[in-house]
Amino acid sequence: MRLHIGINTCFAVKRWPRPEDWASVIRDRLGLRLVQHSLDLIDTTATAPGLEAQALAISEAVDGHGLELHSTFTGLAAYSSNLLLAPDAADRQSALAWYRSVIGFTAGVGGRASGGHVGCFSVPDWRNQARRAELWDGLRAALAELAAEAHTFGLDYLMVENLAVAREPSTMAVIGELLDEGDAERVPIRLCLDVGHMCVPGTSGPDRDPYAWLRSLGRAAPIVQLQQSDADGDHHWPFTDRYNAIGRISADRVIEALGEGGVEENALVLEVIPPFEQEDDAVLDDLEASVDYWREALTRHGVLAD
Repeated sequence: MRLHIGINTCFAVKRWPRPEDWASVIRDRLGLRLVQHSLDLIDTTATAPGLEAQALAISEAVDGHGLELHSTFTGLAAYSSNLLLAPDAADRQSALAWYRSVIGFTAGVGGRASGGHVGCFSVPDWRNQARRAELWDGLRAALAELAAEAHTFGLDYLMVENLAVAREPSTMAVIGELLDEGDAERVPIRLCLDVGHMCVPGTSGPDRDPYAWLRSLGRAAPIVQLQQSDADGDHHWPFTDRYNAIGRISADRVIEALGEGGVEENALVLEVIPPFEQEDDAVLDDLEASVDYWREALTRHGVLAD
């Protein structure tokens, strides 16, 4: 088993928004290469020249610091929307168009995949069985369209994320309905597995166990997002001594579960979201401690790929 270690740029939102700045933090301070870029750091509403300018700045920073931009990923801004499960058809079409632009942008910066949060039912739609089924079928059709778009742009796959609310894709069975192997005209739809999202109210058993997810779906998840958390909430804590003492995510257990699931190669991506009020140097210290924690465990298990 070979496991790569990388980081999502969500930590840089409002702190290091310029590509040159977050690239320097990732390479020079943290010693990492693999990057999953948060779409919170992209003005996806920009004109075509504006998007091209942003893509150029990212590519120059990535190349200049010897980084690999692995993928792009929905951030907190997109997570505030119902996206492809929105109640209104016009909003769903807008979300579909937005995702199309994201796919093109991802290809432009050399990423191999994109995705994340794809949709959330409103409460009335969730509670109406017929309406829920109609929108769910629409989501699957929209993902098939996007998979064809991704194929056109040369991406390797799209990602759907397991999330922490019952009205979102959040159980193993529901996620399984969205995954797809693709074909000659559509890229596969894979899972981006977040180990901190197994806190969905009303779930029990394996669905609340991050290690059960890793064993069962690790091979369907080329990316595993890492955050320290507990069973009560989606905290996105760092892997420091303080939070490791109260969180339930153990590097040793994650590595062992992936091995038990037959994973051969995977990207482990730190998704630490610091509070905006936290002191900036303390944020860097926490990120560095998190990288050290995972690098030591991966090295000790003999599975570090970088």
